[in-house]
Order: sequence, then structure tokens, then C-alpha cells
Amino acid sequence: RAAAPPPAAPRRPPPAAPAGPPPPRHPLSSQQEHWCANAGSGSFGPRFTVSKALRITGPVDVAALQGALDDVVARHEVLRTVIVRDAEPPYQQVRPATRVPLHVRDLPAAWARRDAAAQQLLAEAESTALPVERLPLLRAFLTRFDERDAVLGLVSHHTACDGWALQLIHRDLAACYAARTAGREPGLPALRQYGEYTRWQAENQSGDAAAENLAYWRKRLDGAPFFTLPTDRPIPPEHTELYVAHPFRFDAATTDAVAALAKAARCSRFMVMLGAFAVLASRISGADDPVVNTIVHGRGRPEYQDTVGPFLNFLALRTDLADAGTIRELLLAVRTTCLEAYRHEVPIHWVEQAVPSLMAPMADPRNCDFIFGFSETLAAPAGGADPFLFSEGTVPVAKGESASEQIPGGAAWNMGVAPSGEISGMVQYNPEEFDEETVAGWVAAYRRIVLAVLADPERDWRTL
Repeated sequence: RAAAPPPAAPRRPPPAAPAGPPPPRHPLSSQQEHWCANAGSGSFGPRFTVSKALRITGPVDVAALQGALDDVVARHEVLRTVIVRDAEPPYQQVRPATRVPLHVRDLPAAWARRDAAAQQLLAEAESTALPVERLPLLRAFLTRFDERDAVLGLVSHHTACDGWALQLIHRDLAACYAARTAGREPGLPALRQYGEYTRWQAENQSGDAAAENLAYWRKRLDGAPFFTLPTDRPIPPEHTELYVAHPFRFDAATTDAVAALAKAARCSRFMVMLGAFAVLASRISGADDPVVNTIVHGRGRPEYQDTVGPFLNFLALRTDLADAGTIRELLLAVRTTCLEAYRHEVPIHWVEQAVPSLMAPMADPRNCDFIFGFSETLAAPAGGADPFLFSEGTVPVAKGESASEQIPGGAAWNMGVAPSGEISGMVQYNPEEFDEETVAGWVAAYRRIVLAVLADPERDWRTL
């Protein structure tokens, strides 16, 4: 019998790595604090994401794209940041940059109806699960129809990104991609990180300025409830059906007319569209001063214009229509309301706590929570190269007619200017609460109001 082998020598533990500085910690932003306080709503779930898809014409260098994705994560700390929720108080911790998952696939050369396929790929990106614990908080999907036609999907978690920030990611990714394919540095300017913003916000959430802002909202919204949509059926305790989207569109000529009226009235396109909606809200609710909960990008401080992070906020805009006669006077009232709100912007949950009457309608199961949004796109510099360009051509993929999406609750009325120059919109709602005919009727009424506003701004708004 062979002799037993001698016992192995005990292994020495590897030498300890030299201790480096601890990962940076930052306080949470008010938005993240709100999500932590309402974590049961799915705010830290894998479906709480933002996404977009880009149709790219021309060849795509996959290695350069991978490198550019990694460059973006290295540039923006929030994409490699975890939120430590079990600490008191919770905080953000920045981690080292890691490789971005990039999934590449090729569809058969004979694939037909590529435009419809691109919309399907956008829907796939929207449904992508992204666990908040898995860094980095960015995913990419490249689908190639052939060597000169591809779709790039980008997905980020909402705790690190919002719609405006995703445009910044797109812009910086294009710059880093162009630099890598040309063998040069991207030349992107220095920026402030989201952690710097959260520190500034934490230092300024008390004091005279914060007290003045809350005093404004208490006075402005005293006794007022949020505008809500009356449902066709009581809202169930839990939904069993997915939300659906009712799409609508204004053609490019109408979009141009909105821009022209906005310029003449010294306001924005958002203000024109909100003014028309205020009329519809007045018709639905019977109130001449509806409080419309609106989405804003929350970037009032210019030093954070290029910072990726969840700045998204809501403003409770109460416009008194009773003193307005003509549509032009109505737009002036909307403009005044918006400018005052921008000057006194604070996180919406501060306002809800300060003005309890806002949330009173939510006690009735026949009232549906509601938000209104009109998103502007990040503008390219006039006369310069397209900062969003990949390869030879790049256009965002528009949502299809069958678009559907899960949202946290309530109903959402969102619009934006599409690459075609048209205003595209959708009303997201749950069919357990509303009949499709009800939503379609509201959209049709809104269309009539918008066209009437554009046709004759001197008309009395009450006759719309």
C-alpha cells in the first residue's frame, strides 16, 4: 500500500492591501429621502427605471461603445453609487467604477418591418429589470439589423437618473464614443457631482430661505385640493391589470403655432399647453383655480445643469382663471403662476406636508391622483455639430401606438416634442379605474381647446 502523502503546509494569508481612503459618503437628496420613506411603492425595485432607444445609421464600433459606456460611469459618480438604507440616517456611498453590461445581438438579415421592431426594442428596454444593488446603474443593449442599421437601448435606475439626466448620459456617451473612435480625449468639461448637490440641498433645507419658500406655498395653496380625475369605477386596493397608454399627437404645424404663441405671450410652450389643460381641468372639476400637479426637471441652479442624478420634482401650480377674460390674459396668469413657483421651488413632499388640504381628495376612492408633464429636450448648440450623434445618424425611437407601461399609481398626462417636430403625448391610466372612451373623450376635448387657443388668443376662455 502506498504511503500517505505528508500533510500540506499551512497556507499563509495573503498580505493585507494597503488601506485607502474610505469610499465617499453623501447625504440623500430630498427625492431619495422620499423614496426611502415610501419604499413599499417599489421605488427601489428592479422596474423603477428610465430608458430610451436610439436608431443608429452607419457602422457601430462595439469596443469603442463599451469603452464609452465605461467612461460615462467613471465621469458620473451617481451611476456607481449605492443608497445605504439600513443606516440612520440613510446615506449615499460612491463605489469604484465597474464595467457596464453591454448586450449585443444580431437579428436575421431578412428581418422585416424594422421600424416596428425598433419600437419593440424600446418596449423591451422599458421592461428591463435593473436591481438597484447591482452597480453600475446603467445597462446598454445593441441590436443590429445589419452592419449599417442598429438600435441602442439605454436603461438606468430612477434612484440615480431621471429623463433629463438620461439625455445627458446620451450626450456624454456620444462624445466619449466619438473620441474613442478617433483616438483622442473626449474634451468634456468638468462638472459637479450629484453628491455635491445633495450636500448643498441638506445645508439649505432649513433657514430663512426655506422658511420663506414654505410660507409662499402655504399662502398660495391655502385650502386648495389637488386636481384629480374622476374615475369610472372606485380605485381598487390593489391593481391586477397593467397600466395602458392612450397616445395622441399634434402635427408639426400645430407645434410651430404653439411656439409662436408662446413667444408672443412671453412664455414657454409648456405654459401654453398647461393653460389649455387648466381650462380642461376647470371643466372637469368645476373650479376656476385648479391645482395641477406638474412635472419639472428640478434644475434651477445653473451649476448642476450637466449633473446626472434624479433632480425630477413636481410643482403644485394653482392658476386663478376667474380674473382672466381672454386667452391671452389666461396665459399671463399661467406665466405668473409658473415663474413664482420656480422662484420658490422646494421638494413636493415638503409642500404636501405643509398644506394638508392638497391630499384631501385622495381619501375618496373615486378620485384618481394625477400628474401633467410637458418635457423639453436638451438643446444642441446653435450652428455646432450634433452632440447626440453616433456614427452617421442617430434619432430617438418613438413610442408605438401599443405602448404600455407600469407606473406607481394614479394617471399621468405626458407630452413632448418628437424628432419629427410634432408634439407627441400619452395618457397613462389603469383600465380598472377608467374606460378607454372616457380617456379618449378628455384627449379629444383637450385637442379642441388647444386648437381654439391657437386660432384666437383674444377669445374669452370661458367660451372654449
